[in-house]
Amino acid sequence: MRLVTVILLTILFFSSAVCSAPVDGVVYSTLFPGWGQMKTGRYGRGTLFMGTELIALTGLVIANIQYDRDVEALEYSSQLFKNATYIGDLEYYSKQMKDKWKDADKMDSYRKVLAGAAIGIWAISLIDMIWGSDAEEVPISMEINKNEFLITKSFKF
Repeated sequence: MRLVTVILLTILFFSSAVCSAPVDGVVYSTLFPGWGQMKTGRYGRGTLFMGTELIALTGLVIANIQYDRDVEALEYSSQLFKNATYIGDLEYYSKQMKDKWKDADKMDSYRKVLAGAAIGIWAISLIDMIWGSDAEEVPISMEINKNEFLITKSFKF
């Protein structure tokens, strides 16, 4: 709920007359990093923000799936430990529980880092959309030959 409130306040604030950035670009960048840059002609930056956000979110999904698997393995080891009757089994399951706990804790750390990276990329994309330089008109060149023609357009980051 807090995230939705922050997004709505961001859109309302930056769509006001105080902000000199294109309103559509700010709204699109609020929805997904890099989208506003693409809409306003900043293709290099837009690609960079979209790509890094997709990588961070994909990593977050994978880390979350692995975390859930590690927690399930920890719970299974805990059940085996509780049901063990032999001292050798107790020692083995105790060690297995400690190992699964470490694995789950490591995946939880990865999840937190990747979530922070995704939020950071989103924030930097918004800041770039609001205070970044406007896209310049990119020159187009055309070369006409006997049986062909070549149109080139360049852009920079």
